[in-house]
Amino acid sequence: MVDIKRLTVETDDDRLDWIDLLRKAAEYHREIAESFRPEIIGADDMVYRIHTAFAHAIEDSIHLIEMWEISEGDVISSPGPAG
Repeated sequence: MVDIKRLTVETDDDRLDWIDLLRKAAEYHREIAESFRPEIIGADDMVYRIHTAFAHAIEDSIHLIEMWEISEGDVISSPGPAG
């Protein structure tokens, strides 16, 4: 079972790298959503809504990771041999 209350990274730089990667993924989904935004209100907007939801979910993940600050002296978990 994964402990969702623990952020498993080696350093704070690793945490910031994850944030950067997730920001790029959110931006990608915002761009895809905009390319499928219907010009007519009420038109089929499923792809637009799905990619918008993906972008929002990724941004929520970013906010959670930003709350987990790592300082020197903190005990940081590393994955074991099984991952």
